[in-house]
Amino acid sequence: MMVKGGGAMTVKGRTHSILRRILLLHAAATLVTAVLAAWGAMLLIDSTGDRLQRQILDEYAQKMQAGLHRHAGGWTISEETASALRGGGSSFSFWIEDAGRRVAIANLRADPSLSVPTRAAPAYFKRVRGSRIYSGVSMPLLGEQQTWLVIVQNLDHPDVIFDDLRTDIALVGGALLAVFLVGLLAVDAAIVRQSLAPLKRASREVGQVSPYQLQQRVDTAGMPEEVLPLLGAINAALDRVEEAYRIERDFAADAAHELRTPLSILRLLVEQDGSAEAQARLLRQIDALESMVERLLLLAEVDAMACDPGEVTDLRAVAEERVAAIAPLVLARGQDIEIVGAGRVPVFASHHLAARALDSLLENATKHTPAGTHVVVTVDPRAEIRISDDGPGLPEGGELFARFASARRDFQRSSGLGLAIASELMARMGGNLEAGSDGGRGAVFRMRFHAASKSAGQVG
Repeated sequence: MMVKGGGAMTVKGRTHSILRRILLLHAAATLVTAVLAAWGAMLLIDSTGDRLQRQILDEYAQKMQAGLHRHAGGWTISEETASALRGGGSSFSFWIEDAGRRVAIANLRADPSLSVPTRAAPAYFKRVRGSRIYSGVSMPLLGEQQTWLVIVQNLDHPDVIFDDLRTDIALVGGALLAVFLVGLLAVDAAIVRQSLAPLKRASREVGQVSPYQLQQRVDTAGMPEEVLPLLGAINAALDRVEEAYRIERDFAADAAHELRTPLSILRLLVEQDGSAEAQARLLRQIDALESMVERLLLLAEVDAMACDPGEVTDLRAVAEERVAAIAPLVLARGQDIEIVGAGRVPVFASHHLAARALDSLLENATKHTPAGTHVVVTVDPRAEIRISDDGPGLPEGGELFARFASARRDFQRSSGLGLAIASELMARMGGNLEAGSDGGRGAVFRMRFHAASKSAGQVG
């Protein structure tokens, strides 16, 4: 949803982190790949185990086929073959299925009793009894009818290590896989962060663009090819904005310069011809127009100024300098002015711009207060200059810092640009200007700066 107001457009809604999205998608892809790989590995292990198990069963079946003999009481096997079969361990059991009847072999183990398939071809099977798993084969006995030899192995027997090995591989492999996934995601996070670092740098550079630093551009060196078109478009847009801003600034400066000549001519004509009363009224209007022209030139100058954010200035020095400069005018108007507060307050600001801003505020205080007014300039150690007076105070309503705001109220006494210029100068230095009243009487303007340490930089 887009909300538009106050000249700005804000987009509200869910935001997404590219880093988080890449990591989540890669984690999901890695997890699926790992699960499929593990499943494939387990299938391979199971198929290998079954193949080896069947090879063992087939080998034992061949030995039994060669050594079995029928006799009147049942079946027996040569001692040599029996010894070879027993060498496989006690996990194996052997018997004969004879026409649906289970017949034990005299000198071989025949536990447990299981149902087995009886087919014309060898049949491999698995049976579960309680917690035990049995794997076996039933194979037709050569030269006999309806007779099968049966070999069964208890896979849970301690002698059977392959099944245990398969379980261990699954457990250890699963643990190693989990560690691998965590490590892989950590490496992925580092790689993605490193890959997105140029974008973060570009974001910081774009964020530094302001009406006072329109020359700022995004450095495309080392940027990924995928974002170069976007950064190029941003730089091109900034070029157009800077050009439009330059045209507007130049227009204001040119207009102010062009107004100077006709105003001078108008003043000369008024002084040469006309009654004293008419001359006084016209001269006041001319004074206001000339003041406005001067401030328009100052605005154009301010817009063209570059401010060093690392410059350190002493607020006390600025206050003493500008109060000394305006004191004769203040005394001539029947007012008085004084400086109080801290002896030295270093701040991050341009000495020249801070002095211009303070000039505008001091001129505002003298113009809009009657004779007998007391103006106090306080240098606060909290990186602040306060200009207070005991005059009539601030007007009700309106925007004090808008251009021509005071001129709309009183064109004879103000160009309407002084407070606007002071506010813009403070913004240029990273500070701000606030206005209020002192206990319901008089006006108070606060110039707030960013404090610097006592030893920071060369204080100008």
